[in-house]
Amino acid sequence: MFLFKKITAALLAPLPLCLIAILLGLLLLLFTQKKRTGNTLILVGITLLTLVSLDPVSNSLLASLENQYASHIQQPTTNDNHVEFIVVLGGGHVTDPTISITSQANTSTLTRVTEGVRLLKIYPGSKLVLSGGSVFSPAPEAETMHALANIMGVTENNLILERLSKDTKDQAVNIKAIVKDNHFILVTSASHMPRAMALFAVQGLSPTPAPTNHNARKIITPGPGYYFPNATALRHSEMFIHEHLGILWARLRGQI
Repeated sequence: MFLFKKITAALLAPLPLCLIAILLGLLLLLFTQKKRTGNTLILVGITLLTLVSLDPVSNSLLASLENQYASHIQQPTTNDNHVEFIVVLGGGHVTDPTISITSQANTSTLTRVTEGVRLLKIYPGSKLVLSGGSVFSPAPEAETMHALANIMGVTENNLILERLSKDTKDQAVNIKAIVKDNHFILVTSASHMPRAMALFAVQGLSPTPAPTNHNARKIITPGPGYYFPNATALRHSEMFIHEHLGILWARLRGQI
């Protein structure tokens, strides 16, 4: 079921979905009499691919997720001083000893760990919990995050590793066993935060959200390229669709 979920999510991403529509349209044009259907599929595929590759479109889509929770940028108040844990969810990595550890972690993971370390300095009495198991890599993601935190100066007595989770639902279950009823801050990418908060809420957990890795940032004076299709905008649209597919899957499975 886990592999099925990953394959389905990959096929429903904007690029493969639009390419499938275009390919089906070409096949209908070349090998059947359904010319109108073929032309329609090609037009729909090209139009959708163009739209989701535009910054104004992708930024609007992604902002609807990223703006649901405010960044944790304020200084702690008296009520915040009892933060026991800062939980950081992994965002992807590879295991490759021929490249540096900062390259083994993808941008999401690197940014999340950096934010966790920043918060640890604001709440020095707390523990940094790094969560991520092994999915398609021989080593748990928490180990890569551990190495990053060490580079940033976090000592072993301030670290807790959660190495078993394969997805966000697993992380919510496994983190509950660690934090119990204690107050904690949850760090993950801004686009991922709504799904993460929903899954953690089902476990009876109410963390303080600390979203990071924002991609739909405000652009005061956009350049000319902002209005042309580009790969970055396509990636942002893919992130939006990925998160909504994840939320839909969780609802269908009764996880939220």
